[in-house]
Amino acid sequence: MTFGALRIDLHDFVETPVYLWIFVPVCSLYPLLLALNYLLFLKRGYFSQFLLQFTLFGIIGYGIIAPFFYAYYMYESGFAWYEFGNIFWVWLYASQAFLLWKYVKRIPLWQFSFIILYFFAKDFLDRFNVTWSYVRFGVLSLSMMNVMFGLLLLVHLGVFLVFARKVFCIGENVR
Repeated sequence: MTFGALRIDLHDFVETPVYLWIFVPVCSLYPLLLALNYLLFLKRGYFSQFLLQFTLFGIIGYGIIAPFFYAYYMYESGFAWYEFGNIFWVWLYASQAFLLWKYVKRIPLWQFSFIILYFFAKDFLDRFNVTWSYVRFGVLSLSMMNVMFGLLLLVHLGVFLVFARKVFCIGENVR
């Protein structure tokens, strides 16, 4: 899956300044991170919590946004089976969250903060610095970019709250 999606992300890498490359990949990154998580688990018997939570934060957020984004995109640009299939592509790797969520444990606040800052920075850079091909190639209208940016911020905020509750036991009576 990573190599299949990488051919799409390669266009983004070519047209994005090198110092922003860390924010470019989406569909090619998460299958790779999932494979790395599983490989580490098979080798060591446990997950790297930072890598696991970074991966889960991304796949949950993008898994939630996928049907809204692609449906809105198809509505704006005309129905295209290719885009409809992308919903299932994202859901395929996002579905791994159902298997991995039970392994999430507490991590240091600085690691959790890094994950949160990365995703909110990615949201802003995708919208305003054109690190995302849908924006760069001009296939999204300004209104769609703004709606999706706002929706993605809300989704990432919601995922942040769910993670904060799980990782830091917020709202639970803990000894």
